[in-house]
Amino acid sequence: MVLAWACALILFGCLPGASPPYVVDRYVLDYAPPPGKGERLDQALGIARFSVAQTYNGTAMIYKDNPYRTAALVYQAWGTNPGDMVTDCLLRDFRASGLFRAVFSFRSPERPRFMVEGGIEEFVESREAGKGLAVLALEVALLDNSAMDVPRSVLFQKQYRTEEPCLDRSAEACARAMSRAMESLSARIIADVHTAVQKAAQ
Repeated sequence: MVLAWACALILFGCLPGASPPYVVDRYVLDYAPPPGKGERLDQALGIARFSVAQTYNGTAMIYKDNPYRTAALVYQAWGTNPGDMVTDCLLRDFRASGLFRAVFSFRSPERPRFMVEGGIEEFVESREAGKGLAVLALEVALLDNSAMDVPRSVLFQKQYRTEEPCLDRSAEACARAMSRAMESLSARIIADVHTAVQKAAQ
């Protein structure tokens, strides 16, 4: 019994001189949905979960200080995997745009005609050249599930990339800059998808 109690004290850091467990601050993307521009379409859309390049496939806040080296912040992290954050942002923004009859999550059993798929190629703070930049690069494809074969189902496949300056080297500054980057790319993606769906549905 005494041994079990001692083990519990060690595990929970209650013995004299034991270091308290450190707290990790967690950050998320936050911005107002960009306004939708254009005609509302009588079409449903699905948003698939975005894949993530393995370097950024986790909750660690990654920074890069030269072309060959990456590192992670110790006491700060993203609240969730970047793939989930980007997917949830796009889902919210497409719905808020009001440009489509319905927008479904990949968690939904519905399979709409049009599907947005993609992946995160870069999700990093670049500290090269002595300045901090939030770098966000996405590859996005729009698929038409009514097509008879795969080549015809791809309406477009595009790469989107942007950089936003970080005000300082803090994790919060990085999260703010990455949020601005996501806001910018989200607006561009929504506009491109709207144009392509409108053309395909005619």
